[in-house]
Amino acid sequence: GMSTLPTCELTEGAHRPICACDSDDGSSKHVAAVSDGDTNRGGTAGTAENGADKDEETQAADDEEEENEEAQAAALARMQSISRGFAEAKRKGVPAAIRLMKELRQVCLTGSLDIDLVDDSLQVWEVKLFDWAFDAESSLHRDLQALSDATDELVPVVLRIHFPDDFPHSPPLLYVAKPLLKSDFIFDGALCMEMLVDWQPTYGNVEAMLVQICAFLASSNARVGGMAAVSCTGTSSSSGDIELKPVTQDGARKAYERLKAFHEKKGWSNRHR
Repeated sequence: GMSTLPTCELTEGAHRPICACDSDDGSSKHVAAVSDGDTNRGGTAGTAENGADKDEETQAADDEEEENEEAQAAALARMQSISRGFAEAKRKGVPAAIRLMKELRQVCLTGSLDIDLVDDSLQVWEVKLFDWAFDAESSLHRDLQALSDATDELVPVVLRIHFPDDFPHSPPLLYVAKPLLKSDFIFDGALCMEMLVDWQPTYGNVEAMLVQICAFLASSNARVGGMAAVSCTGTSSSSGDIELKPVTQDGARKAYERLKAFHEKKGWSNRHR
């Protein structure tokens, strides 16, 4: 049931994403840190060792400043996308528009989740869950770290959420879009969770829903497709062996229909809740 929310390792980590709903405080502090680094630039000539240290400090400051600028540009792009999405939803008269903006703001304020609107639609969210969103002891956490190391870039679990016009009265369609996850409780991207299969309007707190999903994915022994075989041999001929193909919205919808029919007959065990 929903009475007890499992905790999720949503730590801020070194790669904390900036969301459009973040306050400016974090950014200004970051800029201040970069400015402090700038004081190390342009020092007088010293020993070769000191000169090398200065060069490293200057490079580090430059890298940090560039990273900060990219993060702020991404946050601005998100903010503009959300603004367009809300305006379009209001123009169409979508009843859930204000509720979805409220939910989006609440999730953004946690600062732990990376969320974008798909094609500027307030009703279609893409949520990126990086390795630090999952229990450090979980197989999924280790798989994502290994895959990120192999590809030299952060690889997240990407969720797609399609919200109906009358959310939360009707359920959202939520599924793992990529990478392909293998688990006894994941079918074509659909998650075998009572909360998602047997929806109730009281489940409409999206932040709480995402926290539960993080815990569910970590505890369900979900593995990135292909990683289980790699971990057994300890080798992989190439990163192309890892299955990164996305699932489809239609496939996930049909999977939820099958899950609903199954559990209407069989009921729910505590494991699925």
